[in-house]
Amino acid sequence: MKKMNNKGFSLVELIVVIAIMAVLVGVLAPQFIKYVESSRRSTDISNAQNIQSAVLADIADGLLSGTGSATLTVTAGTPTAIGEVPKVKGNKTGGATPGSTSWSVEYNAASGTCAVGLGSFVLTDSDGASNYKQP
Repeated sequence: MKKMNNKGFSLVELIVVIAIMAVLVGVLAPQFIKYVESSRRSTDISNAQNIQSAVLADIADGLLSGTGSATLTVTAGTPTAIGEVPKVKGNKTGGATPGSTSWSVEYNAASGTCAVGLGSFVLTDSDGASNYKQP
């Protein structure tokens, strides 16, 4: 009876496995990158909607009056429904720099409206948000 001394994989088997992994990475990497960017944009839109809700709550509480338009900044100790300005995650052209906290806010206390945006995109508006979502 002959004893077999198979103690590992052959070179051909290893090359085949590496080739299969390379094909999978080549196919999946672009999809993963799109998914990550889509997730960043969705986070930005959600943050803009949260800021809008906080500004509307401030209007309802009487902390804001008249009309205003500014880059959002929150000073520590100031009574407001906005606890902290969230950071921008997406990087759509025309928007704010990723990692910044520059959100444009326009509100009108008389009509109880508020619009929040990044650069040229008003993310609380359906048109602006849908344009910002496009790759």
